[in-house]
Amino acid sequence: MHSARPESPRTANCQLLYFTTYSVTADGGTLAAITNAWSTHPEGASLARIDRATGAMEPLAVFAGPAMQAYPYFARPRSADPKQDYLFNGTVATHGLNKSSPCLHPASGNLYFVWGREDGWGQLDGVNLHDGRRRTILEIPPDRTVGYTHLDAAGEHMLLSLADRRILDFGAVRQGNREMSEKYTQHGLTTRLVGVELATGRQTLLWEEPAWVTHVQYHPRRRDLVLYNHEWTWPLGLERIWLKADGGERVQVRRKGRPIRFRVSPDLGLDDVAHEVWQENGEAVIYHGVRWDAGEYPEQFVGRAPVDPGAPLQEISIPRDRPSFYGHFFPSRAGDFVITDAIANEAGQQQRRGNLISRLNLDWERGTMDVVPLCVSDTSWHTQDNHPHPVLTPDQKEVLFTSDCSGMRQIYSVPAEA
Repeated sequence: MHSARPESPRTANCQLLYFTTYSVTADGGTLAAITNAWSTHPEGASLARIDRATGAMEPLAVFAGPAMQAYPYFARPRSADPKQDYLFNGTVATHGLNKSSPCLHPASGNLYFVWGREDGWGQLDGVNLHDGRRRTILEIPPDRTVGYTHLDAAGEHMLLSLADRRILDFGAVRQGNREMSEKYTQHGLTTRLVGVELATGRQTLLWEEPAWVTHVQYHPRRRDLVLYNHEWTWPLGLERIWLKADGGERVQVRRKGRPIRFRVSPDLGLDDVAHEVWQENGEAVIYHGVRWDAGEYPEQFVGRAPVDPGAPLQEISIPRDRPSFYGHFFPSRAGDFVITDAIANEAGQQQRRGNLISRLNLDWERGTMDVVPLCVSDTSWHTQDNHPHPVLTPDQKEVLFTSDCSGMRQIYSVPAEA
């Protein structure tokens, strides 16, 4: 295995952008990061650029206070159950950076992000990693909150999930995220999926989804097909992943009756699937699944859903001699391998958490998987901010991930091959 290389300074907490976007420019030279380096609040969140050659970090967009509560996993309020205090992510703020929103176009270096103003309005801004120029693109009304965002391949259009802001009020005191989703449905709330022309700020309402939607992703080669989710809607194994084309019907990607190759699931609804990402050639969606009741540790699998809704799903389980726990899965451009933070060595197994960054080499013809550990991550997993969320660089040669193993949250890199 390799030794991971620190990419961010140990003087401030830093983390990658969310894993549905790249965090480094196409030439591999400049890294985009979320950091508290210039904030007056210990849970502050600003945006920075890091020169990978020198390690120098400079501000791009500075916010003095903590991150806004735009999405419940960030600045998450305390649970009604004291046993869930470990999920608490700090102060709940009504303005500041929306940490789930930054999205980078590697070729141009344009970084787009949403932040909340003190008057309750949101704002979508863009800043360039190379010259630091920043501009305002549009405003977001106070009754809507952004889950995640996504850029098309050309970096000219952005996809926004605009959920009803009352979802955050539901989260103030709760037993779990399922309760939030159920209340969202009970009140008949919707999520607006909106396309934005970045040059002009012109918005197009694509449709309103009668569900709590957070992950949204354009197809890699076309904007008329969108991958999206229903957040925390039961059963998780069936209700999570959806596709919709312009003017077309919603397609439930993983549903009863759709055949599965390689893995046998007695009840698809008992599986927990998430972290869906487009295979970059656009031929399929890659996702991650868990069967929690599989014995000493969960059964984890990588799934591949062809865009053709009639084609069978393909699901390959991580070998049972490779213990794994909750984690994230990021596919290569061709989908022939996946990077994950879920694999555990003996120490990780004792702590019941993934502590390795690994490469899963997948043979979709035979239904087999080769697990190749790349390095130790040893993060605490205490909050979403400290999750590794490993991603490949645009050239597919390196893996970037976040870890607080040093006592400070830092970004690390490791070669993508053993």
